[in-house]
Amino acid sequence: MSAPSPRHEALLQQTHIWYLDPDAPIEGGDAAALHATLSAREQAQYRRFHSPCHAQRYLLSHAMLRQVLSHYVATPPAELAFRRGPHGKPGLAPVGTAPLEFNLTHTVGLAACVVTRGRACGIDAEQLAQRRDPLGVARRMFSAAEVAELARLEGPRRLEYFYTRWTLREAYVKARGLGLSFPMRRLQFALSDESIDLTVAPELNREGQDWDFRLLRPRPDHLLAVAEQRLRAAGSELIVREWRFDAPGLAAGS
Repeated sequence: MSAPSPRHEALLQQTHIWYLDPDAPIEGGDAAALHATLSAREQAQYRRFHSPCHAQRYLLSHAMLRQVLSHYVATPPAELAFRRGPHGKPGLAPVGTAPLEFNLTHTVGLAACVVTRGRACGIDAEQLAQRRDPLGVARRMFSAAEVAELARLEGPRRLEYFYTRWTLREAYVKARGLGLSFPMRRLQFALSDESIDLTVAPELNREGQDWDFRLLRPRPDHLLAVAEQRLRAAGSELIVREWRFDAPGLAAGS
C-alpha cells in the first residue's frame, strides 16, 4: 500500500468538506463507471430506488465519498470497506493508516461529506425551502426556549432559524453515532456572531463544550451544519472544496 497522502497528513490540523450537486448531469465519466466503484450492498440499494433523481443522488453522493476517502488512504475507491457502529453510523475499516472519521449527507441539489483524522464528526444539509408547519415540528424536536424564539419569527427569519437548529441537531447526533431515538428536545443551541454553543440536558450526562459547530452556505439556497469533536483548544482549520468527477480515472478536482 502507498504511503498516506499529504491530504491525510493535513487532517491533523484541518477539517475537510467536499460537496457537489447530485442532481446535475454527470460529467467526466458515465454512470456505469461511478456505479462500479460502489460495493455490492450499495449497488443493491441503488437499484431499489424507483425515482431516477433519487437514484442519481444516491449514486453521486456515495461515489464521491468513496473517491474522496481513497485520496486520503491510497486505496482504490472500489476496494474500501466500511463497518457500522451500534446505531448504524458508517466507519472506514482499518487500512493501515491513522483512523479517518467521516460523514455524508445529501439533499435536493447538494451532497457533502466531512473528513477528519481521529475526531468524531457529523454533517447535515438542507435546502432552504418552505416547510409545512415548522413550528409543529419544532415542538417535537426543539427545546422549549427554541420553540418560543421560533414562534416570535415570521417569513424567511423563521425558516432560517428552523433549519439552523435542525441541521445542527442532525450533525451532532450523527457525529456521536446515535440512533433516531435520541431525545433531541434535550438539546439547545445558542448562536452568536462569535460562536455556536450547545447545552445538553444534565440527565444525558453529556455537555456541549467538547464539540465545535459550524454553519456554512455552500450554495445560496442550502444550509450545511458540521459538528466536530474538539480535541484541542484552538480547534481545526476548515477547508471547503467542490468535488468534480474528472476523466480519466474520475480523479478529484483541485
